[in-house]
Amino acid sequence: MSNKDRASILRILDANLNRAAEALRVVEEACRFHWNLPGFAAELKQMRHRVLAAVCEEGGRREDLFAWRDIEGDVGRATPSPSGSDDAAAMAFRNLERAKEAVRTLEEASRIESPRAAAELQEIRYHLYALEKGLALLPPGGGARQRLEGARLYLLATQALSPRPLEEAVEEAVRAGVDMVQLREKDLPDRELLRLSRVLREVTARQGALFIVNNRPDIALLVHADGVHVGEEDLPFGEVRSVVGGAVLIGVSTHSLAQARAAERQGADYIGVGPLFPTRTKDAGPLLGPEALEKVLPQVKIPAFAIGGINTENVSVVAEKGGRRIAVSSAILGASDVTATVRSLVEGLS
Repeated sequence: MSNKDRASILRILDANLNRAAEALRVVEEACRFHWNLPGFAAELKQMRHRVLAAVCEEGGRREDLFAWRDIEGDVGRATPSPSGSDDAAAMAFRNLERAKEAVRTLEEASRIESPRAAAELQEIRYHLYALEKGLALLPPGGGARQRLEGARLYLLATQALSPRPLEEAVEEAVRAGVDMVQLREKDLPDRELLRLSRVLREVTARQGALFIVNNRPDIALLVHADGVHVGEEDLPFGEVRSVVGGAVLIGVSTHSLAQARAAERQGADYIGVGPLFPTRTKDAGPLLGPEALEKVLPQVKIPAFAIGGINTENVSVVAEKGGRRIAVSSAILGASDVTATVRSLVEGLS
C-alpha cells in the first residue's frame, strides 16, 4: 500500500469512528430517555465500545489516528447535513442509518489491514439491523393491527406459573413461535410491574412479538406496549381507549356470544373466548366448553383467541371446533421443554 493510500484509509477510519460513536450515542439516549428501554440503551453503549475496540485493537491506535485528522482540509465539511428530525423517534432512526453507514465504512476500510476487526464490525452491523427492527416495531408505527391478523399463539405470562425467571421463559417462547405475550400480574407492586413490563417489552420487540399489558393502560403507555387487555370487571372499554388512543390495541375477555358481540361493537381489536376447559385461573369465568367456539366464531369478525386450560393434549379439539388462535399460560410456562411445547401447540392448530 502506498503512503497516500494508507493516509486515506487512516483518515476514513478516524472520521467514521467519530461518526459511528456519535450516532450510536444519540440512539442510546433516545432508548434511555424517550422509549425508556434500559436493555436497548445498554446494548448501544456496549456497541460503541465494541466499535472502538475493533478499530483500535492495539490500544494506542486511536491516538495514532488523530495525526491524520485534517479538519480544515476535509472537503466534505461544506456538504450540508440533512434537515432535522420531527420527533425523538425520527431522530433515533435517522442516527441508526448514520451508524450503520459508518460501521459499514469502518468494516470495509479495516479489511485491508485487519480482517479480524472487519469481522467484528460486520457482526456489530448485523446486531444494529436486529436492534433497528425491534425499535421499528414499537407503536405507533409498528403495524400492530397487521401483525395481530397473523397471530395464532398468545402467551399469558405470569411468574407464579413459571419455575424460572419469567423473562427467560418468555424469551424462549417467542423464539419458538409465540406471536403475542400478555403480562398478567395483578398483584405486583407498581414499580415491579413497570420494571418487568419494560423487560418483556424489550424481549418481545427483539423477536417481533406483540406485547400486551393486562388492565393497566398507564403501564402500557409507559413501556410502549402494543396493547392493553381488559376483562369484564376491569376498566370500561371506552375509558381505556380514551387513555391509550387509537394506535394501541385493546383486547377484551368474553364469556358468551353476547359479550363477544358487545366487545366488537365497542371497537375491540381482538377478544378472548373462554374458558373452554377447566383452568386454575380464578377470574376466568364460567366454563363454556369447546362447543362455545362454534357459536361465537361465525358471529364475530375480529380475531378471537380460544382460552382456558388449553394444552398440547386438547388443542386439536379447539381446531376441530374452528379455533385457529389460542391463548395459553401454564401449558407453556410450566413445560419442561418450552420450545417443543410451543411448536406442538402451533402444529395442533393446523
